[in-house]
Amino acid sequence: MSELRAVLWDMDGTLIASEPSWILAQRTLVEQHGGTWSDGDGFALIGSDMETTAAAISAKGVPGSAEDISRVLTERVADALRGEIRWRPGAVALVRALRDAGVPQAIVTTSPMNIVEIVVAALPAGAISVLVTEESVERGKPDPQPYLLAAQRLGVKIHHCVAIEDSPTGLQAAVRSGAAVLAVPCDVPIELNRSWARVDTLEGLTVTDLADLPLQSEQ
Repeated sequence: MSELRAVLWDMDGTLIASEPSWILAQRTLVEQHGGTWSDGDGFALIGSDMETTAAAISAKGVPGSAEDISRVLTERVADALRGEIRWRPGAVALVRALRDAGVPQAIVTTSPMNIVEIVVAALPAGAISVLVTEESVERGKPDPQPYLLAAQRLGVKIHHCVAIEDSPTGLQAAVRSGAAVLAVPCDVPIELNRSWARVDTLEGLTVTDLADLPLQSEQ
């Protein structure tokens, strides 16, 4: 990439190791209503929007609207994050390095704003300038709309952005958007693919490493 204009971060599983908190909240809610919820059920929803997650919970016999189910889940995860945020290795250091290099950054996530704000408040001050959450878009990941909106709000072309993702659903959205894409697997395996670069960890990764990622062809 000749000039890195912005970095677009997925959040859950990429910046923070929050998926165990989501799966625990899902399991607890389902079990409270007499159902069962496995790790596999939770892993299958990684990267999905809240509407999809609520539908899966409802199918297990949990009463209430999608909004009711989503609210309970997000409140429980928010409480967990207020107690402790588990950062992915190298994530905070890379966010800080990008800020210090003057590279704009956005968070692009299927999580709601009340959860995202907790994470942003704990990151280096001034690092994140745009938030695209579940409330921001009509079509969530794997649709590219969230990433396209983030680039638009940052005032940069998507083809000069790097998107960092951990899930197949998120990677699909990032690739479709036209961004250069970096995969950092967390809770689910990510296959090698010519559509993205892949690293095992963000630890030790530099701004130059991101700037050297290959661009997609601009349409």
